[in-house]
Amino acid sequence: MARKPTQQRAIATYEKLLDAAGALLEELGVERISTNLVAERAGVSPPTLYNYFTDKYDLLAALGERLMEQQNALVVLDPAQDEAALAASLVEHVRVTLAYPGGPWVMRMLRAVPQLAEVRLASHRSVAAQLVEALLVRDPALDRAIAERRARLAVEFGYAAVELVFDEDGRDVDAIMRDTARAIRGLLDLRP
Repeated sequence: MARKPTQQRAIATYEKLLDAAGALLEELGVERISTNLVAERAGVSPPTLYNYFTDKYDLLAALGERLMEQQNALVVLDPAQDEAALAASLVEHVRVTLAYPGGPWVMRMLRAVPQLAEVRLASHRSVAAQLVEALLVRDPALDRAIAERRARLAVEFGYAAVELVFDEDGRDVDAIMRDTARAIRGLLDLRP
């Protein structure tokens, strides 16, 4: 499991390794990327890489976790958020992912590689759980099971919409996110 450093120089090396992995993932794909190539690209020795990561999949999991953290920081846990604000937040998810080293490829990797799926799932479960609590604060009489199901669907739907933007180049990002926001608002309207 990835060992996150605490000292400034080690943090810089760790981040450089993740950035190199993201760039190589975009260039080569999951199958061809290797720890030796990542170490070379980052300008460190393979033993240095292994001070932080146990293997290629540990490195890629840390890369995915870092993207998920950046995306999750954009989530507004306000069930009353209007569609325009929600759509703007989803567009920001696209922008952050594009700015992230290999971002679209990291998202694809987290869905396609069985060893890495738990990174995405854990992130989505966490955001959905927080959303459920926000829904229950807003209306304590809500059925928790329904709120949990709808919150999880809302999170998955938002993530899938961001993926769609990258899978279908040239699509109208704003229109996709407006439609997605409308659907998420519908999912979170839990009135009987």
